Amino acid sequence: MRLERHVGGLGRARKVSYLERRGWRAVDGQWVNPAPASEPSSLDRALHHQLTVDLTSALGVHGWKVVGYSSRGYAQLEDPKDQSRCSLPAALRRQARREGRPVAQLTYSLFLSAMVDAPDDSGGE
Repeated sequence: MRLERHVGGLGRARKVSYLERRGWRAVDGQWVNPAPASEPSSLDRALHHQLTVDLTSALGVHGWKVVGYSSRGYAQLEDPKDQSRCSLPAALRRQARREGRPVAQLTYSLFLSAMVDAPDDSGGE
């Protein structure tokens, strides 16, 4: 499942802006994470990685814990209610159900929080 779909889809300019605000940089058509020893990624793969980081962090406020990642970079989370494990999209669905709101609304609000909390290096106010 594409995480981008969970945040309402993003145009290319918005993807680039989001990644740059999160410290990624473009090098020879690939995207490099600010973390040491990261492999260059395509724009879509970089977006997936950053959304995973931001959404799992936001769910952490609600008690969710990341317990691992698959070889393809998909997060496994532990439910704070019963300690069962599930994927990030399933965790988003469960949390939305607990809050009594649509998954898209919850996910987009978590995404917007990450965007607002991201440092802005543009120099504007």
